[in-house]
Amino acid sequence: MGRRLLGVLIALLATVACSACSSRAKAEPVRFGLRPYARTGPVEGFWQTPRGGAPGSSSARRPTFRESDVNDSQEYGLDAWLDWGRHRLKMGGSRQVLKGTATITEDLTSQNSFFPAGTFLDTDSAIDWVQVHYQYRIDVPMGRCDCLKLWPGAGYKWAGLHHVFDGDNGARVSRHHAPGMPNLLLDWEWRPRNHRKLRFSGSAASSITVGDEPSRDQVIEALGRIHYDFNRRGGLFLETGYRDVVLRDDQPRLQNHLNLKYGPWIGIGGDIRF
Repeated sequence: MGRRLLGVLIALLATVACSACSSRAKAEPVRFGLRPYARTGPVEGFWQTPRGGAPGSSSARRPTFRESDVNDSQEYGLDAWLDWGRHRLKMGGSRQVLKGTATITEDLTSQNSFFPAGTFLDTDSAIDWVQVHYQYRIDVPMGRCDCLKLWPGAGYKWAGLHHVFDGDNGARVSRHHAPGMPNLLLDWEWRPRNHRKLRFSGSAASSITVGDEPSRDQVIEALGRIHYDFNRRGGLFLETGYRDVVLRDDQPRLQNHLNLKYGPWIGIGGDIRF
């Protein structure tokens, strides 16, 4: 997936010399923008957490989000970008909340703590997403006064993992770590002809493999938005999207392993431009 996306981005960058809209010929000012948002959507998967990679210190592929009654997730975030000419520096951060309470029906071992069947679990986990990317704008003419804008780019993404749950038997699991990975990104934006207030945008991102070994960490995400601009300074948007996450460490015997499928989510947010 990462190599295919990289090939697409290279092909897009190769067309930059002949893809500028005539309306962008003059010098462009430096611009800064903010984008706060909130999302909610279904989740499924599991969070396997051994202790030191020791066999038997975690049940295989458990606890699942379903048995922990973590069926939905909320995410709150903020993106920021700085544009100068065709260049963009984009940064963002969000917190994805994973909370639930449930009584488990099977014995569970996690981080070498034992939770017998019938234990009441209180899960209070979260993922802090942080990313930074460099992007280059490509303008694709689509007719008179109409232009599709593409922002291919590359950067780095971190996932701050906080896996915490307590049992009414006194056992507790608490693990925190922050793996990172290179990331490819493609943003796009299109404003329909003769519509000054309505526009559409989207984004697709994928972690990439470095070297010959398969990547242990994988985050694939896609989203789409409908924007309504009040004026040049900002507006509101609705969005939907999907994220597929696989995060594993390099323990030789039993890995810390997060598998998370999030979405399709729905979200709302705003654009603030300076």
